[in-house]
Amino acid sequence: MVFELLRDCFTPEGPTSGFDLMFDLCTHIAQGRVFASTAYLLGASCLLALEKPSSDIRPIPVGEILYRLVARTLGFQFQEALADHFSPLQFGVAMRGGCETIIHGLRATLDLHPDWVVLQVDIQKAFNIVSWEALFCELRSAIGSLDQLFPFVRSFYARRSPLYFSHCSHEDEVSLFSPESGTRQGDPLGSSLFALAHLRALRTVASEHPLCLFPSLADDIHIVGPPEDVMPTFHTLEGHLSAVGLIVQPTKCVAWSPSGLPSSLSLPPGFSLPFEGL
Repeated sequence: MVFELLRDCFTPEGPTSGFDLMFDLCTHIAQGRVFASTAYLLGASCLLALEKPSSDIRPIPVGEILYRLVARTLGFQFQEALADHFSPLQFGVAMRGGCETIIHGLRATLDLHPDWVVLQVDIQKAFNIVSWEALFCELRSAIGSLDQLFPFVRSFYARRSPLYFSHCSHEDEVSLFSPESGTRQGDPLGSSLFALAHLRALRTVASEHPLCLFPSLADDIHIVGPPEDVMPTFHTLEGHLSAVGLIVQPTKCVAWSPSGLPSSLSLPPGFSLPFEGL
């Protein structure tokens, strides 16, 4: 039925072209001006379960094409505004060469301060559990044009859109999930929304610990600073991340220093201690 409607939209008959109709439809979706029942269906996704090397499962939702089209367009439209909003803490979203920027920045910093320590902080199932409330608060308080994203995000994240999972061994068996937190990793805006949701936590920690740096790449947060400051900063970060629903995973965290880690550094159990850098 959807195919037939789209096909009819692009027929040359009638006073309105198919492009105009599609543009109007996508504009309504982008502005959040759709019925709740429509948003429920447009936000639905088929769930893929990808096996990680650790034998864990990474859930990847594949959303409806109209939602992905609008979300992708909004991502391009707000790319510059997002990059400005995230600077100088988040380099993994809306910024080209963010990974390289972090690498060169870390090298330059450690050349100047070879005794400093780098903590690479990993968050457990980060995209799946971050708080929607934190996301909405960040968008509503955003300065500039970013608050224009709020109606769209609210339409699809303020209510539970279904995730459908088809079992390989039983093709007729379909499970239905209704998430209450997190951003969809198959969402073109998913990384940006996740970064927005925990940005306030990063900013708060940065203001409370001004001697440390916090270059982040999506859900990989780095704490760079003097040995006596990094662990208090780490514990502060844990607290602020938990306030937005995020849990630090020590077994995937890393600590390193060019001069070697000082014996006075009290690391939580499970931290990796590489010899040749991060």
